[in-house]
Amino acid sequence: MQVTPVDTEYSQHNGFRWDGVKFISVPPQPKPQSQAAGTAKLSPDDLDDDEDRENGFLSASARKAFKDAGWHYKDLRGFGQDPQSTLAINLGKASFNLTITNIPLVATETPRFDPLAFGTKSMQISKSDPPEKEQMLWSQNGWQEISKSEFDKRAERSGQAMRLPVNLWVWLAIFALATFWRFGAWGHLLLNLLGLKGRVLKNMATSYSFPPATPAQFPALDTAALDRYTREFESMGFVRLLDFSLVSNAPQPIPIFGRLFAHTRHHCFGEIGQIFPRGNAPLPLACSMQSVLQDGWTLTFSDRKPIAAGSMIRRRKALSVSMPGTASSALLQAFLQMREQVCQDLGISPMKDDTLEAYIAKVQRTATEIHESVKERNFATAVSHVYFRKLSLLKTREEYAWLGDYPKEAERRKQGLPVEARAL
Repeated sequence: MQVTPVDTEYSQHNGFRWDGVKFISVPPQPKPQSQAAGTAKLSPDDLDDDEDRENGFLSASARKAFKDAGWHYKDLRGFGQDPQSTLAINLGKASFNLTITNIPLVATETPRFDPLAFGTKSMQISKSDPPEKEQMLWSQNGWQEISKSEFDKRAERSGQAMRLPVNLWVWLAIFALATFWRFGAWGHLLLNLLGLKGRVLKNMATSYSFPPATPAQFPALDTAALDRYTREFESMGFVRLLDFSLVSNAPQPIPIFGRLFAHTRHHCFGEIGQIFPRGNAPLPLACSMQSVLQDGWTLTFSDRKPIAAGSMIRRRKALSVSMPGTASSALLQAFLQMREQVCQDLGISPMKDDTLEAYIAKVQRTATEIHESVKERNFATAVSHVYFRKLSLLKTREEYAWLGDYPKEAERRKQGLPVEARAL
């Protein structure tokens, strides 16, 4: 009795043999090489090979149904000893040859799991009657270096590769937000100790000045968009009040150009502006419609996409809606419609002071309220909100809205609760 193992790159164990008295060691033997294979002629239908075989794709009964209907069923495999396989195909009066070239298996080694080291290498088809030159249908060219743009296009076409990282970052952001929320008090204390909140408050503006300005003072100003917005605003009944440069009392003020309008019939302000951050490209020129309401409420509509840091300066009675890419006329219509609904739900009315002095007073009051709001805010939670919002703003939506205490106050009035009542 003798057991002789096959020598592979993964196993070089000895075998054994009984010599009548004891077992003795037998070295492993290399795997015998098979005879060189040639080109195989494939049968037109797998049913001719084995009627009852289950091949993992179709059962015997299903394959028979194909055959009875006049179809052929052939499972083309990319593995085997034959370097080439040819399948004759007859379609009506035309005849074709499908040639499958396989990567030859190395008989002396156990193949590694490398999709480029085994399987189908190429597929070609040619017309056999009359004979024509073969046409390449598919070929494996190995690893190819491509550009980042081409990689992004292919990943986008695949449907999953582009979504997985976004989902991962969203879940990480949710985890970070929950952590900050849970340990917000400790984080708030830590950030205060590090002085981050103090530095932010120190660099925030608490008042503004409105020196007159001209477009020529801002070389990077988008004058074409400015002229287009101006024509649209004036066609809607807005009257120009001032071209100005908004200058804050912050240590490093950011240059801003603004063109202010007022609508005496709708009692609201219109503003066209562009921001020029130091060391960065100018933000796109955009517009907004603003209205001051009774009891300290304000409403602002803008066609600019919001920034992540805007979540830190939100206030309870300052409602804001961003609708990127919306036409000025549609923005005004949406603004007036929501203002009417808010006033009706809260039992208030728009303030009718449409003067430049009223606008300046509104901006000064806003700066003070923002500074106080940030000062009272849990800074650890606020920072987590900023990063979470940065991820949520990666994809542009039709509308972004901050409603503050409006839904709660509207529900309170609807239920007839007193002013002091608050939702638990």
